[in-house]
Amino acid sequence: MSYLRGESFSNGITAQFSFDPSDEVLKSRIEWLREFCQNKKVVHVGCVDHEIEMVRQKLKRGKWLHAHLMEVSTRVLGVDIDALGIDKLRQEMQIDDLIVADLLVDSCEAIFEDQWDMMLLAEVLEHIGNPVYFLARLRERFSKVADEFIITVPNAFAEEIFKGARSGVEMINSDHRFWFTPYTISKICIDAGLTPTHITLCRNGVIKRRSVIKNRRLRQHPLIRNNIIVRAKLSVETT
Repeated sequence: MSYLRGESFSNGITAQFSFDPSDEVLKSRIEWLREFCQNKKVVHVGCVDHEIEMVRQKLKRGKWLHAHLMEVSTRVLGVDIDALGIDKLRQEMQIDDLIVADLLVDSCEAIFEDQWDMMLLAEVLEHIGNPVYFLARLRERFSKVADEFIITVPNAFAEEIFKGARSGVEMINSDHRFWFTPYTISKICIDAGLTPTHITLCRNGVIKRRSVIKNRRLRQHPLIRNNIIVRAKLSVETT
């Protein structure tokens, strides 16, 4: 913990991970988030998912996260800076519990008018130029109305990333600024004044049950799964 806090330094620290029985369970990011958000009140940050056409495609394949959250949560408020995308969701999907907002500066009355179990930032942080400032600002603004953050980010250790690298190829979303590891996303959280409480390694996407050998490998080696879920308190651990 002293390394994460910056109290100690090493240019070659070895982070040894301890796994519990749940880490042997191979689930998708959506499956885990459905479980975490079951019967909870959730603020879903970045609900538009880049553009409305991507939402349409994901809906057809049962992969649009916001739809899953609406199925399991007590309430889910969708938030996005994309005004056109929010308008399309209202018109095409008949979803009313949505707001257009820049969470860093806008008033966000709909958030402050309720108490939330969690603020979900799914596949958001890798698009942000200064993730520490972004998280710190959200903590400062919403710590009184949200109990915890759930953050999901792409895993730099993902098996497919190393396969591409061996062929001289980097496969990446063109809008991404960062890859993360369990250590680096934890350090970012702590720098932002958050306390990580649990890390889950999972698959971002549908798990193909027929891929028996690959799935066995992913069960045995959680660190090569392609997504990280972090649950974090909106306060700094002092002990």
